[in-house]
Amino acid sequence: MALRFMNGINAIISVCDNPQQLKMQVETLGFQHLDLEVTAPRVDIFREAILELLEMELGPRFSSKGRVGMGVVLNYVGGAYIYIRREYAGRIRTIQRSWATANNKAQPLASFSSISSRQL
Repeated sequence: MALRFMNGINAIISVCDNPQQLKMQVETLGFQHLDLEVTAPRVDIFREAILELLEMELGPRFSSKGRVGMGVVLNYVGGAYIYIRREYAGRIRTIQRSWATANNKAQPLASFSSISSRQL
């Protein structure tokens, strides 16, 4: 699990110099996390946990500017996850329900056509 966190953070940090790629990377990760209920308090907890881990691991090499910068990046990512869930989760559920309904209605027709072709 920790490796997945670090891979995700690494993917985000590696594209921080390109706003379009950063947006695309964060959106991709946001859609992958739609099943989680991301809230502002949870973002705060996660951000602080990651920052404390970095402080512990890097020691004096983790400067105050680095801490602030990393905090800003994690806030951006958390806010994007919240936005994606709020704006798109309902739409995706509607598409999934519509798809399930279409597939359920298509199955009897497919069964009926196979029966009809056998009888001919």
